[in-house]
Amino acid sequence: MKTLIAILFITAIVAPLPAFAVNAGDAAPGFSLKDVNGNTLTLKSLKGKVVFLTFWATWCPSCKEELPDLNNLQQKYADKGFTVLSICIESSETVVATYLKKHPVTFPVLVDKEGTAAEAFRFSGLPASFLIGKDGLIRYKHSGYDKGSFTLIEQEIADLLKIRKSN
Repeated sequence: MKTLIAILFITAIVAPLPAFAVNAGDAAPGFSLKDVNGNTLTLKSLKGKVVFLTFWATWCPSCKEELPDLNNLQQKYADKGFTVLSICIESSETVVATYLKKHPVTFPVLVDKEGTAAEAFRFSGLPASFLIGKDGLIRYKHSGYDKGSFTLIEQEIADLLKIRKSN
C-alpha cells in the first residue's frame, strides 16, 4: 500500500511535467530541504563545488542500483571540490532513514516530502540527475540509470573539476 501511495505521489508531481523544464546552461533552482537527521541544507550553500544532484526513491529499482556508483563518485572526488547530493522524493524521513541504515551512503540525502524541489526541476522518470557547475549553472542532465553511462558522467565531472584523466 505504501508503494502505491508513493507511486501516486510521484505521478501527481512529475508525470504531467515536460521531460526537463530546466536545461543545460540554466541556473539550478534553489531549494532548502532537511536530511534524514533533520538538518537543513540548501543548494546555495554548495556554490563553488561541482554537485551531482540526483532525485530518487526507495521504491525505484534503478535508483537503488545507482546509489553505490554515486557513493564511489563521492569518495573518489570529494576532496577535489565535488559532492553528490541526493533528494529522495518520499513522504517520510523514517522510510528513507530505514533504507539508509541497510544501504548507507557517504553523501547527503535530503527528503522532498512536499515535492517542492522535484517541481522546481520538473523532470519525468527516476532517477533524474543534474550535474551543476561551481557557478550554480546546470551543465549536464541525465535521466534513468545505466551502469555504462557512468564513464561519461565521470568524464563530465572531471571536466568540470578540470581534472586530467589518465588512460
